[in-house]
Amino acid sequence: MITRSLAAWLLAIGLLTSSAYAHGGVDVVDNRCVLQVGPDIMFFTASQPQNSRDEFCDDIPSTGKTVVALDMQDTELRDMLTEIRIIRDDGTHTRMNGLPVLTDAELASKEVLDPVTINYLPPKKYPTGTLTFENTFTENGKYIGIVTVRNEQGETYVSQFPFVVGQQFSKNIGIYAMMLAALIAAVYGLWRYSRKPTPAAIPE
Repeated sequence: MITRSLAAWLLAIGLLTSSAYAHGGVDVVDNRCVLQVGPDIMFFTASQPQNSRDEFCDDIPSTGKTVVALDMQDTELRDMLTEIRIIRDDGTHTRMNGLPVLTDAELASKEVLDPVTINYLPPKKYPTGTLTFENTFTENGKYIGIVTVRNEQGETYVSQFPFVVGQQFSKNIGIYAMMLAALIAAVYGLWRYSRKPTPAAIPE
């Protein structure tokens, strides 16, 4: 019983840690970063070659030049117009599940987007299925990536993924605090269980 309880705690911590790293339209599937765009998917990776060989798909560890690569897994995406925009998160957007989300009206408004846009790739087709671009982040803070695709029938799909730059330490502190709290609770539960009096044997 004790072993099963401890295993359940460890599983819960693993799920908690994984969910804490999931951001908006980006998920991790088979150790690959997947960006959901309507019914289709793109593989997503970002790196900072000047700092390390590590690749990441959520938060960016530090400011500086960052290389982003999108690999279109669904061939129909290659015939669509793909638009990329990165904006600063000014904290005024609607929040869903704790994450900022731009409304359709905000996405369509140049007055809203232009003042906070730090990088923009206009609509373009990518016949090879690979899209790579660079962005130099000059400030730590919160940002939102917006990927928009449009087909010839006028259908439009938008994927938004919030992320932070240069705040790895604070994020890890929160995760470690949750893990420590769960571990303390598990140890306390085991201690209480071990202190329960053993039932007296019934004389024959």
